[in-house]
Amino acid sequence: MTRFIAAFLLIATLLYPQGKKSKKPKGPDAVIEKIEVRREGDVVLLDGTVKNTGIKPIHAMTLHFEFFAPNKESLTIQSGPVESAFIEPGDEAEFRLQVKYPTRAIELKIEARDKDQRDLSLDNNGPYRIE
Repeated sequence: MTRFIAAFLLIATLLYPQGKKSKKPKGPDAVIEKIEVRREGDVVLLDGTVKNTGIKPIHAMTLHFEFFAPNKESLTIQSGPVESAFIEPGDEAEFRLQVKYPTRAIELKIEARDKDQRDLSLDNNGPYRIE
């Protein structure tokens, strides 16, 4: 009986997982390829390109621009869509937006969501100075 218990414990030890298998870190869903941010009077013009770097198509991407004051205080978040309804993996889409200039804003960061309001991981998202 003792040998049976010892053999059982040996087999159980060998079959027990030796730690979690590490998943490969997931890369960003998209990347801001280029962007131009400039103020003209009481509006900010945002022109740029976003590229789908993920493995799935992105449907109805919306960009959210968070504006910051000189002391890094968040002033407001304004949003707008990219021009393409679908962005296939590896494809780029342009955005040309005009938003109201938030008083005291000097820079902004960008976040992205899809049609289901799922947050997308966005690389090269700022901060960007307002010219």
